Amino acid sequence: MNRRDFLKTASGVTGAAAVAGAAPPAVAQEGGQENGTTTSGNGTAGNGTDGNETAGGGAGGGSETVALTGDNVYDPAELYIAPGTTVTFDWTSDGHNIIVDSKPEDSDWEGHEPIENEGFTHEHTFEVLGDYEYYCSPHQSLGMEAVIHVTEGGQNPNAGGGGGGEVDPHELGVPFQAHFVGIATLLAVFVSLVYSFYVLKYGESPHSSSPNRR
Repeated sequence: MNRRDFLKTASGVTGAAAVAGAAPPAVAQEGGQENGTTTSGNGTAGNGTDGNETAGGGAGGGSETVALTGDNVYDPAELYIAPGTTVTFDWTSDGHNIIVDSKPEDSDWEGHEPIENEGFTHEHTFEVLGDYEYYCSPHQSLGMEAVIHVTEGGQNPNAGGGGGGEVDPHELGVPFQAHFVGIATLLAVFVSLVYSFYVLKYGESPHSSSPNRR
């Protein structure tokens, strides 16, 4: 094989490797869009539910659950949700309530002041953006406090700040898999090493010069 033919072969293999890394097979998307669950406008005292907030507006943001546990904590103690999310407060132990400490000015959430026991639920749909801080009056001294942050998209604005860290390529709309890129890179390195060895060992081939050169 002369040098020109070798270069053509090496270029072809390198190009194929690059295509293999850049054009992965189609990946089926999993899951579908989850529709939010909302409550009716009129609450009922019997089951501990109350009506939706009207100020602030917003599309349905799904549903979340906060447990009032036997460890005298709200679980989770901090929750980020989108406007329109329905939160169900589930008593999993006895002797708890919900006292609203602070909330957005336009919010009509009043918490649930009566002390209830295991099996009781209180439900509310949060529409107004802002922070909702609340606590359990019998167990506040034990640290039974919590907060719900209603933000656009239900995202924590402080998460991932500073632009550091790795970015998942799938989040950028690139549906490739890492092992394809690794294989393509290894092939490119291998071809480069073989080419370098060939040139260093055999040098300029007399058959690779111009046909008109004497």
